[in-house]
Amino acid sequence: MQADMAQDRDEQIMLREVLHVIASNPNLERCVTLVLDHARTVTGADGAAFWLFDDPEMAVAVGDGGAVQSEDGALAKLAATLGEGVYHNPPLPAEVTAPYEGWLVATVRVHGNAAGMLWLSFATVAQLSDNQNALLSVLVDALTIIAANAQTQERHASAHHLAMSLLNSITDPLLALDDDLRVLMMNPAAETVFGMTFADALGRPVREVVRADDLAALAEGAVNTLEEWTTEDDKTFVPRRETVYDADGQPDGWVLALRDVTRFKKLNRNQSEFTRIVSHDLRSPLTSMQGFASMLESGMVGDLNEKQGHFVEKILAGITQITALVDNIQDAGRYDPETGFYEMSRSACDLGEIISKIVQNHLVPAEKGELTISTSIADDVPIINADGNMLERAIINLVDNAIKYTPNGGNIKVSVFRRDEELLVSVADTGLGIRPEDHKHLFDRHMRVIRKEHKKVKGSGLGLFIVRSVAQRHGGDAWVESGEGEGSTFFVSIPLAGPNLLSWRE
Repeated sequence: MQADMAQDRDEQIMLREVLHVIASNPNLERCVTLVLDHARTVTGADGAAFWLFDDPEMAVAVGDGGAVQSEDGALAKLAATLGEGVYHNPPLPAEVTAPYEGWLVATVRVHGNAAGMLWLSFATVAQLSDNQNALLSVLVDALTIIAANAQTQERHASAHHLAMSLLNSITDPLLALDDDLRVLMMNPAAETVFGMTFADALGRPVREVVRADDLAALAEGAVNTLEEWTTEDDKTFVPRRETVYDADGQPDGWVLALRDVTRFKKLNRNQSEFTRIVSHDLRSPLTSMQGFASMLESGMVGDLNEKQGHFVEKILAGITQITALVDNIQDAGRYDPETGFYEMSRSACDLGEIISKIVQNHLVPAEKGELTISTSIADDVPIINADGNMLERAIINLVDNAIKYTPNGGNIKVSVFRRDEELLVSVADTGLGIRPEDHKHLFDRHMRVIRKEHKKVKGSGLGLFIVRSVAQRHGGDAWVESGEGEGSTFFVSIPLAGPNLLSWRE
């Protein structure tokens, strides 16, 4: 009886040791070797071997277990044909050679698939007791746990390697943060920008790594957006913060990504500077050509015959068209809310007076198209503190467009009125209308709606871009209400608040 108790105690010690090593030792081969040693002790085998077939592949042998010879893939095929449990001397395929009288084989399955095989070698055919078979089954279960852990670790390692490869391949700086806002991962681009290696940044609060209050505030969630962030060496980034969720959909960390827009900012600056220089340099020759052509038209240098007069008229029309284009190019560059260099000059501004003057100056062009143009100025329109030149340019563009795109015999109405705490300027026409799907991009730079009826209408696609830019520079917006065949009404809103008020003080 004492012998049985001692055996039970030894078996419990063995199982505890196996479980402890599996739970605490990350060394896969060490765990397998311990299980194989115990399998030999339990069964009296001369040798023991264990194979993992893939992800990760491994082979561990103790005693004479390594004497088994097999062709590639033969043991995996044998394991796949066997069911659960331990098999005593199962028939071996021709590709497997075992120089022993006896062997025990057990397939180790993970998620139903044959992941590995335990092999015990005996000098004679083994006869195990029920207790030995039970203990061996427990050891097979231990190998199953080891195999499952190995596959999980391999998947995690592969996923981590893939994640790091992807992270390192991204040229924009990226920081991964845990739920305590400490750095978990950092790609080489971020190392360069923040002047710190990943090894030094790992585990540190993001504020200590980025060393910029505005960027740290975004990373910590104190602010929701940060339009741009510029480094000391004049590199510009557009940062964003994305939440990382766990399997239950709960926030588990954050990613701070910085999109490098330095090149685009430089291109924008270069384009704006080029546009400014070219537009400025074109004005002198255009003014000169217009002056001399006007002198020809007026007969200051002699009378012109009918054909010559027609040619001079065409020349003047072309100069006017180029001048308008240069004006629009210049205005688009100056007034752009993002890249414009124009400094607003605010003063007391009467929108009703501006509209009346613009309409008066467009009566002749409207009459040429047999158009009726009228105004509607509400009585409660206040004087505002605005840039009159900018607003005049915007309204002129809207009226010019209405005249160009309204068929002969149509009507145009220019209005200004108050709605809640804003002023609205509207230009309504009875033209062909605009499809709803074209509204979204109508105010983009160089955007024109293509229609066969407008084939002969000249334009740069900058007029409405200027209109929206002027509105936005005043804190407002511009939009259109139109449907195909219903005419169009263009709106400009100017908030009656902040610097637009005469009483405003900084």
